[in-house]
Amino acid sequence: MSSSSDEKKKLPNIVDMLNQASSGRAPKVELMPRATHRLHVRMRDGVELDTWVWLPFDRPGPYPTILVRTPYKEELMGWTRLGTLRYRDAGYAVVHQLIRGIGTSGGAFTFNSPLDRPDGYDTVEWIASQSWSDGAVGMDGSSYAGMTQLTTALTQPPHLKCIVPAVVSSDFFNHMPGHGGIFSRQHTLGWTQFTWAESLADIAPGLWGTAAMLANPASWKRLLHRPAIEAVDGVLVEDRKQHYTDILSHPVFDDWWAARTLMPEDYAKINVPTLVVTGLFDGSMGSQHLWHNLERHAPRDAERYLLVGPWDHGQAYIGGGRTYGPWDFGPASDFDLFGTRLAFFDKHLKGGGTGPKLPGRTTVFVTGANEWIAAELYPHPSAVLKPLYLHSDGLANLRGHGHLRWEAPAAAQPHDTFQSDPSLPFVPVGASLDTALEFDLRETERQEDVLVYSTEVLSAPLTIFGEFVIKLHVSADVPDCDIVCWLADVPPDGKTRRLAEGFLRMRFREGFDRQVFLSPGKPVEVTVRMSHVSHRVAAGDRLRLLIGSTFFPLLDPNPNTGEHIGTGAEVRVAQQSVHHDHVRPSHVLLPVLQA
Repeated sequence: MSSSSDEKKKLPNIVDMLNQASSGRAPKVELMPRATHRLHVRMRDGVELDTWVWLPFDRPGPYPTILVRTPYKEELMGWTRLGTLRYRDAGYAVVHQLIRGIGTSGGAFTFNSPLDRPDGYDTVEWIASQSWSDGAVGMDGSSYAGMTQLTTALTQPPHLKCIVPAVVSSDFFNHMPGHGGIFSRQHTLGWTQFTWAESLADIAPGLWGTAAMLANPASWKRLLHRPAIEAVDGVLVEDRKQHYTDILSHPVFDDWWAARTLMPEDYAKINVPTLVVTGLFDGSMGSQHLWHNLERHAPRDAERYLLVGPWDHGQAYIGGGRTYGPWDFGPASDFDLFGTRLAFFDKHLKGGGTGPKLPGRTTVFVTGANEWIAAELYPHPSAVLKPLYLHSDGLANLRGHGHLRWEAPAAAQPHDTFQSDPSLPFVPVGASLDTALEFDLRETERQEDVLVYSTEVLSAPLTIFGEFVIKLHVSADVPDCDIVCWLADVPPDGKTRRLAEGFLRMRFREGFDRQVFLSPGKPVEVTVRMSHVSHRVAAGDRLRLLIGSTFFPLLDPNPNTGEHIGTGAEVRVAQQSVHHDHVRPSHVLLPVLQA
């Protein structure tokens, strides 16, 4: 598993590249060497897709092939940084293809298009028909290029032998372009412009990254402008503008979304060996959602692995280092991601070797303990959900007055109330300007509009392992509002180190396929889904829960009126309350790994 290559650690992270570009400092992109072939491959409906082929130059063909289908142009992404030509050095043909509407590929771009399915099938079978191909095709890539693997695999092209999807989004109301049903205007505008731009220098100032937004008043104004559907004007045109307006025009999970989402019957068709990769710091539950659905619906005899490392969105493909944010992982975190993928491809495309040297079907890194935990199943069979209850004297927005206890409330307690003003969303300026503070929530918890609940100092270590939920009893004086939750580890030095986060737009508390509005002042029980945690909290530390209403600029502040998210123009200040007593015991269901 180990690899401590300095070269790997110096690879540029695409998120960092975008942040620089949005700040007016577009980095230079290193381009791939000349392709052996570059051509436009015709799909079944006549549309032609820009396709690049690199063949090994040191050995005769035919070759097995690794295919990457992507919306990220070479001029923007810099495919060299991905290291895919190392597959060519190992005897593979490497094929990169731009999906519809990207670069010189024909057709119109649309998010996770239903046409990605036949396009993936046609491309795999076209590769298998070429004289340089031995007929064995595997697919590789992360983020959107991981999603195109899934849409291809479910069509079951005969020559597709395996896939390696990394950091995918697979549940679009819990991940991008929405989190817990909350629309991400910043990501949708910035990401869509990224797919359209000709170079990183074309990225509009302030559209990517919080620090860049703070330095650009026009960008701040655009991210708060209402109605939201007008915010795209002057930034995007044609099919890219249509992408933005389509998302806002379909505010609930309807047939339009269903056509772009893998449903149970789709997962049931993914019958090829699959290596799912994600990172503890990706900020998305997409890969875990994918894993759960493959385990639940896909053929049981198909070979599958889940790998979760100490990586962020970009590092889950190119690899990371021994430190990230406040964490120092030590040498145990050294991991050869490329070698793991190569061993997987060698087994299934060349029939050589035994596959990746992973200690289990699921392999997950644990921060704090700095070790890998292997198991047959995820969630881990030894993880037990333990309720941790909220207590306070009604003043949890003053630090020190809110508590987390293993004992449920035995009597009545005053509820905690905070205010949500959508025209003045809180932005953690310090963390925005200094990446070293990215995980430090002290600036957030000082706000009167954030509730803070803490445990006593732990007398023994506590290993939290898996996804979890928070059960809250809430009320508000408006028909709709948002709940944002953070779980943090607080060591003796007082820093509040974020471990997980979760979001919910209240109108979607009964499901994303319907909107159920609040009755002012009436408490309701809601479930907030939290991201994966794999962390050992040390003895002497505290656990802390923060509850607020905004995660701006990534997520749109709720106007609190109940109007349509795209066309509504009014905003209201909301008074939101969290109830925690013997009748309404709000609590965290914490997944605790038994010793």
